[in-house]
Formats: sequence, C-alpha cells, structure tokens
Amino acid sequence: MNTAEFHRQVETTWAYIEEQLEQQAIDVDCDTQGSVFSISFENGQQIVINKQEPLLELWLASKLGGYHFKYRDGAWLTNDQQEFFRLLQAAMAAYGEQVDFA
Repeated sequence: MNTAEFHRQVETTWAYIEEQLEQQAIDVDCDTQGSVFSISFENGQQIVINKQEPLLELWLASKLGGYHFKYRDGAWLTNDQQEFFRLLQAAMAAYGEQVDFA
C-alpha cells in the first residue's frame, strides 16, 4: 500500500464510522483534526483514532487500551489479527454505547 492508498483507506474508514454512528443514533460527537479522528462522549471521555503515515498504521486509543493496525487482506488488523471494527465496537460498549459496525 502506498501513502495515497493509505490516506484513502483511512478517510473511507473514518467516514464509515461517522455514518454508522449517525444511522444508529449514537449520542456522540465526531471530530477530525488533521490526522486525528475523535469520538467524544457527553461525559467528556474520548476514543481517539489517528493515522500514522510513516508506518502506514491506524491507531486506536480508548480506556480499553491502545492498538496499532495495518491494512491487509481487506481489513485493518493488529499484529495478532484482531480486527479494528471489533475492537472499536468493544471500546464503544465500554463507554456505554452499543454499536454494530458489521
């Protein structure tokens, strides 16, 4: 994957997240500032998803921990094959929001 493809894939992922949160009427605010996409909850807590261009990685940080993903085989996966949207769904649940990113 080259840098342009990486940015396209990240932007597509971020748009999908925001679309799903809106469609499922999840009460959060989404914001993009440069290479950082954040999901903010009413209590001020956040899930932060940022792109690491030099590594061609997507990073997810929440109260469940931090994860690094590379895009391979059509999905964002950690080194131990955990899928991005499953971990994001678990993170959302930890903040009290049930979301289905299937």
